[in-house]
Amino acid sequence: NTIAIQPADVLNIDAAYVNNVKDFMTLHKDDPFFFYYASHHTHTPQFASPAYRNTTLRGLFGDSLAELDWSVGQILDHLVELGIENKTLVVFSADNGPQLTDIDLGGEQGQLKCGKGTTYEGGVREPGIFWWPGVIEPRSISHAIGSTLDLSVTAVSLAGGKPPSDRPIDGFDLTPVLIDESSAGPRDFMLYYAGHMLMAIRQKQYKAHFWTTGSHCRDSYHDQDCWASTGLKNHDPPLLFDVEMDTKERFPLDVKQYADVLESIMKLKAEHEKTMTFSPGEMNAGSNKENFPCCNPSCTPRNACCACPKGPQT
Repeated sequence: NTIAIQPADVLNIDAAYVNNVKDFMTLHKDDPFFFYYASHHTHTPQFASPAYRNTTLRGLFGDSLAELDWSVGQILDHLVELGIENKTLVVFSADNGPQLTDIDLGGEQGQLKCGKGTTYEGGVREPGIFWWPGVIEPRSISHAIGSTLDLSVTAVSLAGGKPPSDRPIDGFDLTPVLIDESSAGPRDFMLYYAGHMLMAIRQKQYKAHFWTTGSHCRDSYHDQDCWASTGLKNHDPPLLFDVEMDTKERFPLDVKQYADVLESIMKLKAEHEKTMTFSPGEMNAGSNKENFPCCNPSCTPRNACCACPKGPQT
């Protein structure tokens, strides 16, 4: 719980992170453990250590991504060195799509529409890579729907436990998908929220947009739907897409021809909204300066005085 250095030395932070993960795994190699490694890469602003600067054709974003790849490889290699890879599940994912405001430094959504801050596929659909030698078949690919909401339930199940029954649980156990890539999985729908607003629902391969908005994108981008200046739009009837066939969400389906699909989605929406309750938000907790981590907590004025380049002060 000690702040090692503040502000962070980003040019050397990856090595520090990796060494910390390795030390933790070595210490707990004979016990069950959970480690959450939240890398800075490849969120803006982009950076890379001297060893990775100017090493890729993708510029600074590529250098940053290459260093992330190195750090993940170091962690996996250490699991093998400890001999615990066959009883350790590693999950690699992310929280949102590319920040298109930053153009080439913000990332790339590939064959998906828009990016961060939107509920188009480019804003929400993320890598879901699971590594577990001896259990998950190498190079297997599943087309089942999954969510980071499912990770806790899946982990509890794999550990032989059961989720608590005294509260609503939004996740599903993805174990069948991990051991059999052909499994349809337990989740056949996905809810797309922006704050407290239900923007869209996907059921199987079909996705209905009730509302859309642009976000985190310059007005010079080729798709006006993604622009930050494109405001909230209501769609009645909803925009309906087959997001397996049309990943860029370019060609809305005729809702009259797909009336049964839309009816099923609207029924799911009504059932969900009957029981949905919202917990108090945590986004404003950071506005209290007392909540800001400080290596010299008694100093003033906070937060300007929280600078300890050689470690915590006493």
